Amino acid sequence: MLKSCRLKLLAFLSLSVLVGNSLPGKTPQSLTLEEILTEIDQRGATLKSMSSSIDQKKWTDILEEFDQGESGRFDFLKDGEKIYLRRDIESPQQNSLILRDGEVLFYQPKIKQLQRYELGQRRDRAEFLLLGFSSDKEALKEVYDIRLGEKEIIEGREAYLLELTPKSEQVSAYFSQIVLWIDVELWVPIQQKLVEPTRDYLLIRFDDIQLNPKIRKSRFDLKIGDDVQVVGSRSG
Repeated sequence: MLKSCRLKLLAFLSLSVLVGNSLPGKTPQSLTLEEILTEIDQRGATLKSMSSSIDQKKWTDILEEFDQGESGRFDFLKDGEKIYLRRDIESPQQNSLILRDGEVLFYQPKIKQLQRYELGQRRDRAEFLLLGFSSDKEALKEVYDIRLGEKEIIEGREAYLLELTPKSEQVSAYFSQIVLWIDVELWVPIQQKLVEPTRDYLLIRFDDIQLNPKIRKSRFDLKIGDDVQVVGSRSG
């Protein structure tokens, strides 16, 4: 169960991967990889919060099929050096995944269970924070080999395709490749593909994206009943 939670966490931390900044009135044509990373870099420097709907589905390679998929909401808040994330799956089965103050919470109300553990200080468990929220493109290139693919249309929106291959064994043990579709106007991901070493992958799409909405810290609180089982581990 904890391994499953960690994999969901890594996918969750990657939900707001590469938040970038668009220039008003500029319509990207054929930008280079460096120019795209610069746009993303600038968005990361200005982004304080984000909210969107989310749809995700899991591909199982050996079965050659997707599962039924999940849908819900995603919220992100940056307060100084602190990062808060929340993903609420609403259908088909409710669950909540929250990151706050270096602590991860995964709550499944149907079975009345809360998984809780700390990220700790180890780099292998924090690299996705570097990927998702650092506005330093050089740090991003230090962790990933990045290849620019062709533009694609995702749900009517034009997007640049970026293929990221982890350089470290720690990250590649979870995801052998991460594919991002970056909106050419918003400079945030509108779709993401997280490929595991088994070739199974999680496909995530973001819709109704709001940049810098007002989000209270209380959004990242979690209230549970006394009958909820709490399990977890600590790491240093």
